[in-house]
Amino acid sequence: MNRTFHFGGEQTAALIAVAIFATFAVTAGEYFLTLQNLENVARQVSLDAPLVLGQTIVLIAGGIDISVGATMAMAAALAIGLQEYGTLPAVIAAIAFGALVGAFNGLLVTRGGIVPFVATLGTMSVIRGLLLTYTGQQPLSGTDDSFVFWGGESIGIVPVPLILSLVILVALGLFLARTRAGRNIYAIGGNREAAYLAGIAVARFELLAFVLSGTLAAVSGVLLASRLNSATVQLGNDTALLSISAALIGGASLLGGRGTVVGAFLGVLALGMLTNGMNLLGVHTYYQIATKAMILIAVVAIDALSRTIARRRLAAVAA
Repeated sequence: MNRTFHFGGEQTAALIAVAIFATFAVTAGEYFLTLQNLENVARQVSLDAPLVLGQTIVLIAGGIDISVGATMAMAAALAIGLQEYGTLPAVIAAIAFGALVGAFNGLLVTRGGIVPFVATLGTMSVIRGLLLTYTGQQPLSGTDDSFVFWGGESIGIVPVPLILSLVILVALGLFLARTRAGRNIYAIGGNREAAYLAGIAVARFELLAFVLSGTLAAVSGVLLASRLNSATVQLGNDTALLSISAALIGGASLLGGRGTVVGAFLGVLALGMLTNGMNLLGVHTYYQIATKAMILIAVVAIDALSRTIARRRLAAVAA
């Protein structure tokens, strides 16, 4: 597990978040610095955070999950559409769906031998088809007004979903840092073959990483459905891009073996402020998507460059 400073680590993610905050405090301060807007930023970040944290765990394990946006959207639809059977059963069904998607992705990768990108891309398409069929391509509206509390209400000035996301953040941080399973996930991402030779049940922990990703994507879907008290087929269209970008800014790598959930949370915070600031400045949605895509490309390129430099330094020392 690499804990040295590198681009995209917790320190860098914090600096990026501070720089974005300072930029919009100057350019759109009249609107950006209001208590209501800052609360909106915190709420939006907390809705995306569980999903991003799940993606981070998969990246640490050396995989990738493209299906998180579709899983989130379907979970939101289930949480709203099944409320006629009770809100709690609807939420349980939505989260269980996410866990099943994660397990399916994990089995495709570990048992089917399919590359994670391809496996989860296929799963994404299947779920989108299920979503279109289930909703009839029409918005779904909630029938339980109390459900709005979890995604739309605040305790004082602190949004309820932020509290939930921070609890998840602490739990996952402890899981990765203090448990054998967490350390095994780092080991698998760092060197899969070495982990196998060391006696680690590689397939089991890869499966666990995907199950956590699917479950947390569903949690984000439930929180988003609670916030909107509705669900539409358009939810989650660019969520895979967001989750991967945030995780990479926070220190994860497409090659696996590194990253932290704290860094990922700072990454999603930075991107949340970026989106909010661009909205306040009237930047067109297409330009926002292009900007985020360019950020992802830049982060991946710099990550690859930093790894190349590190390998050359090790080769020079060995020589």
